[in-house]
Amino acid sequence: MKGSVGSILLVFGISITISANAQDNQPWRKYTISKKISDSSLNTKKLLHSKTKKALENNIAIFYLYKNGALVKPPKDSASDFFAAGCLCFKFNDTLLLNSGLGKYAGVGVGIKIYQDKFTSTLHANPGTMLTYKDKKSDSSYKRDITVLPEMQSLKLSKEPSFSSDEVIIGDLTATYKRFYQTVHHKDQSRVYSVRLIFKCKVTAMDSMKDATGMRQ
Repeated sequence: MKGSVGSILLVFGISITISANAQDNQPWRKYTISKKISDSSLNTKKLLHSKTKKALENNIAIFYLYKNGALVKPPKDSASDFFAAGCLCFKFNDTLLLNSGLGKYAGVGVGIKIYQDKFTSTLHANPGTMLTYKDKKSDSSYKRDITVLPEMQSLKLSKEPSFSSDEVIIGDLTATYKRFYQTVHHKDQSRVYSVRLIFKCKVTAMDSMKDATGMRQ
């Protein structure tokens, strides 16, 4: 199957202040290693319709998105079952932070943290400037963006990560996230998202990001 080209987006919205050691409130699980995981489906020429982009050769993902159980298809390519998306991976201290998103086409993205032999993930949603989200239907106030924890998640990697700069992480994430609510035409609608993310991401050190944010001592 072919994917949508128009949805390719490199997402830089990674929370670099998060340390895996401090995230006891998040649902961590062990990832598995599978020889069946490969980058054979992550061919940039095929995904980009022969328009190779150097920056995406090692930073690309196939993003399957389901909203309330229904497959979300790229709006400009109804024959495709998935979005082609950018993928970024940073090494921050002892943790790998991966991020992939769909930008204006779906307004959602997925973040993955890998620490030692375990991982966790979150779903991020942001429709733009509108205050449309809330965690519970009973909440009286809305917010512009929302981060949702998983109900279930599994991650398969092609090999054990070395947690070093410039290594390429190849993996397959499947997850379903907790219910939240979005107001549409003044009515609160339930949202439950599930994803499958097949990705290839090259690890970048966070030194330059630390300099940019003033975190380096």
